[in-house]
Amino acid sequence: MLKKTSTIAGIDIGGANIKYCQSDGYTLNTIFPLWKKKTSLPEILEKIIPVKKIRKLAITMTGELCDCFKTKTEGVKYILNSIPKKAFTPLVWTTNQNFIPLDNAIQNPTICAASNWLGLASFIAKQHPENFGLSIDIGSTTTDVTSIDQGNPSPSGITDTQRLKYGELIYTGMKRTPMASLLGSKYAQEFFATIADAHLLVNNLKEDEEDTETADGRSFTKTNSARLIAKMLCADQNEIPISRIIKTSELAIKTQIKWVTIALKKHLQRKGQEPKWISISGSGETLGKLIVESFEWKIKPRIHSFSNSFGIENSSAACAYSIMKLAGNYHEL
Repeated sequence: MLKKTSTIAGIDIGGANIKYCQSDGYTLNTIFPLWKKKTSLPEILEKIIPVKKIRKLAITMTGELCDCFKTKTEGVKYILNSIPKKAFTPLVWTTNQNFIPLDNAIQNPTICAASNWLGLASFIAKQHPENFGLSIDIGSTTTDVTSIDQGNPSPSGITDTQRLKYGELIYTGMKRTPMASLLGSKYAQEFFATIADAHLLVNNLKEDEEDTETADGRSFTKTNSARLIAKMLCADQNEIPISRIIKTSELAIKTQIKWVTIALKKHLQRKGQEPKWISISGSGETLGKLIVESFEWKIKPRIHSFSNSFGIENSSAACAYSIMKLAGNYHEL
């Protein structure tokens, strides 16, 4: 184990969550709605990042897309300027697959935007350098599908705009996707419930009374989720049977699986081959496994679970964990 003075950390600053990992085994996943609490970002980072314990801090982000920022450039600069000035070396991960000093990153914000997925893919590539494979990472908000060929990430797109086009970024995740986006015109097109409510009712997620980042701001419990999903049918919970609420949940999850499956098929058609292996990570590992299991493979690939290899908390913080590991092998010039 590294000495305390040699501890390396990685942080992934998203729009809804902040993920933080240290090389001594400490991991923290913090719910932080950046678009609501922009001015509190420096304060929360000051609390998360220890004063003297770490030597290097690897930084990545997706929070620059939040609508509290007029542009992604503004968002990147704001996030980087919010990093506390402490006795560690801050290194910012870029879409060039390298680290650059914090000051350089502030001057070159474009290559720092939405770079976290590539940090994960670069780490996975080092773990599985053989053959053609895939990294599938499902978080609370989005799904990332990245090809890895002979130990190197081989995406078709680099920016989020490009990745959306190529089906490498699918804007649906395990928790924050509004259920209205996954259901048809026979359901209320209103922000009454999220996909997290559906996953909770079919036991893909666990209750968490302290989590109030829900559609109505109440605790994340099955009772509350059932009531919210009933609203998708413009009903009170006692007006419809629980079986119909469950059926609505299953329909929304089925649509999620369909969206990712379609993107995955197009992705593999473009690559002209099927993967020999797939790494599944993120807080939505359960959903990732459902997608892979239901996919029609010619030869089923080997499945590597990030949580089995590196721990459940580190899987939820897979991008932060990955750049922390990459920073450990980084030597400054």
